[in-house]
Amino acid sequence: MAPRSIKGIGSKRASRLGSSLILGLLLVFSLLAAGLVEAQKQAVELIVRGDDLGMTHSANEAFELAFKRGIITCGGLIVPSPWFEDAVRRCLEHQDWSVGIHLCVNAEWKNYRWRPVLPYDQVSSLVDRNGFFYPTAEAFLAAGPKVEEVEKELRAQIELALSFGLKPDYLDTHMDSLETKEEFRQVVKKLAREYDLPVSGWCGEDREFFDIYNVVPEEKEKVLIEKLKSAKPGLYLLVVHPGLDTPEERALVDQNPDGLKNVYRYRSAEVRAITSPKVKKVISQRKIRLLNYRQLKAEGRAVVR
Repeated sequence: MAPRSIKGIGSKRASRLGSSLILGLLLVFSLLAAGLVEAQKQAVELIVRGDDLGMTHSANEAFELAFKRGIITCGGLIVPSPWFEDAVRRCLEHQDWSVGIHLCVNAEWKNYRWRPVLPYDQVSSLVDRNGFFYPTAEAFLAAGPKVEEVEKELRAQIELALSFGLKPDYLDTHMDSLETKEEFRQVVKKLAREYDLPVSGWCGEDREFFDIYNVVPEEKEKVLIEKLKSAKPGLYLLVVHPGLDTPEERALVDQNPDGLKNVYRYRSAEVRAITSPKVKKVISQRKIRLLNYRQLKAEGRAVVR
């Protein structure tokens, strides 16, 4: 019998060695992944989402302050809003900001409203006789909005943001009007899949625990600190509406029946709360992990439920 080739023996050994190395690496990665999952289960994770970027100049200023000095981790941009272009400029200047599209079919402020991105004749079921979005979810629904027009307008909002060079990390909805009917939710889900974007609040986050929207301005910081101290391990969502005490925001009057009075006081108080050194100290002491949807997606956890 002819002797086996030394070259053939070496190749087989190299092959076995390579296979063992690959298996070893896979085992290491599996253990690391398991450790990460276990660490996430034991941690308090908090997404701090700001809504209504672009709504006013003061809101844009408040967002910039919140990103620079506060705990805010992402912000939702209202594309049809009056200060959209100024907001876009700020976002492009700060590529580290995690920005989402705050899908909008309402304009709630008295004497300060906006229209759709698309022309009136393409989305006539979404607007009043003057071409403005309706101020409340109830008025929006009563007008009989057509699902196909809702989809057309929402896609146009996303496309307009993209055309300005923005790279959004998520979608969410203004005033939750798009969550009032399952057919609208399905439109949002369709767009989320189409643009490969998670929907904030639909990824398993606890949205209720950190709800401070109706907390009186004087108590917002205190209540937020209490919640941070008592939060159990899990993934949470804190939604804030950054604003400043300016004549511009003092002029805002919410037309919703349950809308806040003197809304500027609530919005400016939220900015003080999320930039508070006391709040940041508790987060540090408790080792609370602040994250955004860009990170959540990178970790494979941005799954719409």
